Amino acid sequence: MGKTIICPCHDVTVEDIRAMHAAGYTHPETLKRATAAFMGSCQGKHCAGAVMSFLRELTGEDGAPVTRRPTARPPLRPVALGLLAAAAEPTGSTGEARTEDA
Repeated sequence: MGKTIICPCHDVTVEDIRAMHAAGYTHPETLKRATAAFMGSCQGKHCAGAVMSFLRELTGEDGAPVTRRPTARPPLRPVALGLLAAAAEPTGSTGEARTEDA
């Protein structure tokens, strides 16, 4: 049997969710931290319904009801990608960006 991907952004499988649930990650928020489901570039738009449905199935009648997906946390304010890329570049001791020739 092949693996069934439930979160395509992070390649989280049904077995990953099942294993983390068995390990005690039964709340959507803790499951999110353990598997990175809901945290892809789609922010859960593609996987939230499937993950939540599967989590309800795993929890069954015995556990607390699973009713809400984890909170989305957008950036505080918009940031240009160029600023993020520039911040990641290493700098020399003078504060200037290094080049490959240096």
